[in-house]
Amino acid sequence: MGVAQAAVPTYPDNVVVFPDRDFVTIEGYQDHIGETATVTVTRGSQVIGSAVGTVAEGDVAFEINHPGGVCWGAGTGLNVTPDIQKGDKVSITFSDGASGDTITSTGSAAAHAALSGNTVTVTGTYGPDVIAGQAEVRIVNPDLTALVGKRDVRAVTGGLAPAPKGGYSSNLEMADGRFTATFDFDTLKAAQTAAATQVERFMSWQVEDADANRQGLTISEFGEFGGPGMGGCPAGPADSAPPKASYTVTRSADKTKLAVKWTPADTPAGTPAITNYNVAALKADGTFVGSRVGASATGATLAVDPAVADYTVEVRSVAGAKMGDPFEPAPTAGTGELPADQTAPNLTINPAASGNTAETAVEATSVTLGSESAADVYFTTDGSEAVLGDLPGDTAQLYRSPIAITALTEIHAVAIDRAGNISKQAIGFYKPAGAQVLNAPTGLAATAGIGQVALKWVAPSGSSTPVTGYQVEASTVAADGTITPLATQPVVTTDTNQIVTGLASDTKYSFTVKALYGASSSAPSGAATATTPVASAKVTISSGRWKNADTRIQGTTDQPALTSSVVRFYRKSADGTFSTQYAGPTALVAAVAPATGSTFDGRFRTTALTGTTNPGQIVAKLFDGSGKELGVSAPFALTG
Repeated sequence: MGVAQAAVPTYPDNVVVFPDRDFVTIEGYQDHIGETATVTVTRGSQVIGSAVGTVAEGDVAFEINHPGGVCWGAGTGLNVTPDIQKGDKVSITFSDGASGDTITSTGSAAAHAALSGNTVTVTGTYGPDVIAGQAEVRIVNPDLTALVGKRDVRAVTGGLAPAPKGGYSSNLEMADGRFTATFDFDTLKAAQTAAATQVERFMSWQVEDADANRQGLTISEFGEFGGPGMGGCPAGPADSAPPKASYTVTRSADKTKLAVKWTPADTPAGTPAITNYNVAALKADGTFVGSRVGASATGATLAVDPAVADYTVEVRSVAGAKMGDPFEPAPTAGTGELPADQTAPNLTINPAASGNTAETAVEATSVTLGSESAADVYFTTDGSEAVLGDLPGDTAQLYRSPIAITALTEIHAVAIDRAGNISKQAIGFYKPAGAQVLNAPTGLAATAGIGQVALKWVAPSGSSTPVTGYQVEASTVAADGTITPLATQPVVTTDTNQIVTGLASDTKYSFTVKALYGASSSAPSGAATATTPVASAKVTISSGRWKNADTRIQGTTDQPALTSSVVRFYRKSADGTFSTQYAGPTALVAAVAPATGSTFDGRFRTTALTGTTNPGQIVAKLFDGSGKELGVSAPFALTG
C-alpha cells in the first residue's frame, strides 16, 4: 500500500474525480450536513475551476457538473467548466477549516476494448503516481447482468482469477507505465457485449485503508466527453466567451476626445487568452469611431466630433475570433449628483506620501486612493503622469482596489469628476513595510604583492540588518578587457580586509566585495584592480612555533644560498596587509643534495624579538643584497 498525501480525505469522506466528464462527486462529510463547501480545481498554482455546494444527507454529499448537482461556477463567479486533466488537484474546504483533496490520476485507457474470441483486453498507460496494487479496470454495461450476474466486469492485479459470481476470469498486468486488463468470458455473447460498451474505466486511488476503502479516487472513462454535464452549466474553456469588465469615459474640455479606461478583463483560467480590446463610440445614427488595442492595454483615446453631444461607448474584449459582451460602466468613487460647479474634486491617498523622491519612500503594504462622489480616480505605477492635459494619461489605470506594494513603487494619482474638473496630481514613493535595506561595502582598494593582493574596504552603513560577513570575488582581466572569475573564490571573512593569495605573477586582477546579511547579500561594491609583480623566487614556510623568548620559523626557497640574500618575517597589520616586520633577517643555507635551492631557519630567543603574544599569521619575504623583494610565502599561522 502506498504512502498517501496528508490532504487525502479519510473514510467515509472522499473526493472522487471523473476527469473525462469534468465532474466531481463529494462523498461523506455528514458532520457538515446543511453547510456549504467550496470545491476548487487547481493546475499548479492556477485555479481553473470552482463551485460551492451544500452537503446533503446520505453517502453522496453533493456533485458538480452532474445531473442533480450544481454547475461549475456556482457561488464563485468563475463561470467556466474546467477541463480536468491528469495531475490537477481537486480540493474541498469548509469554513471551519476542514478540507481534503484528490490529485487526478495519470492512468487512463488508451484504446477501446479489443475482442478476440471469448477474450476482451483493455490497454492503457499510467504514470509514477499510480500504485499497481491500488488500481482496477472496469467495463460497465447493464446488459452484462443477465450474462455474468453483474452490470460490470472488473480486473485487478494478482493473476488470472475467476469472478465471485462466475461468468468470466480476469487479471490486470501493470509494468513500465503500461497496463493490460484481460477478461476471459465463459460465453462469446458476454465477450461481445463487454467489447461493445465503448467506455473503459481505469480507476486508481491514493490511499487504501485497512478496510479496503479507496480514498483520493480518480475514475478515468475512456470514450466519455467533457464539458457541461447538464443544461445551464457554463461552457468549457474552448467555448467560453471573452470576459467582461468595467470601464469609464472622460471627455476633453474641447469635446474632441474621449478617453476610455477599463480594468483588465479577468480571463478564467484555461480559457483562450484575450488578444485585443475593441473600443467604439457610437452616434445615434449608428455610425461610430473606434479603435482596436492590444491585450495589455487598459485604455484608448478616440477622436470624436465636438458637435455631437452624446456618444454611446462600447468596450469589448476579444479572444481570437470571438468578441465578448459589452463591458459595464464602472460606478463612480461615491454616490451623488454630478457637480454643478467648477470645483476640483478632492483626492485622498492613504498612507500619505512624505515626498516625491525614492529616498523619502513611505513603508506600506498597500496604498488606498479615494475621492468625492461622482468622480473617478486614475493612477500609474510606472512613473508616468496620471493626467495629460484634461484626460487620463496613456498608461493611467482606473482605480478599483488598494494598490499592493511589493517593491519600491512610484505612484501618480488624480481624480476627475463627471463635469471634467481635475484634482491636483498626487505623487508619492512607497516601499514594502519592513523591506530589507542591504547596502554594499564602499572604498574597495587593492594593493598587489608577489603572488597576492591585499584588499581593504569600508563597512556599509544604513542597512536594516547587521552584516554577518563579506564575500570577495576575484577575477582575471585579459588584455581585451574580458573578466573571468577565478574557479576558487576567497573564503568568507568577517574583517574589512583580506589577503587573496595563490595568484599568478604579472597578471591583472579585478575584485569586488559583497556584504552578507545572513542568507542574503548586498550588491557588489565598485571594482578595484591590481597587477601582481613578476615573482622570481618561490618561498615556503614549512613549520613555525611561537613561544615567548624562543620562537622558531623554518622554510625553503628555490633560490641559491647567496650570502647577500636574507629572509624577513612580517605579521598581519590592522589593514590586512603583511607590512609590519616581525623578525629577521635570517640567512639562507644551501639545501642538502639531491635537493636544490636553499633553506632558512630563524630562531629568536628574546622577548624583544618574539613579543609577549602570538602574532598569528606571518609571511616570509626573500630579499636580495640590494633590498629588492624576490618572493613571498603564503600566510602561515604560528602554533603556540
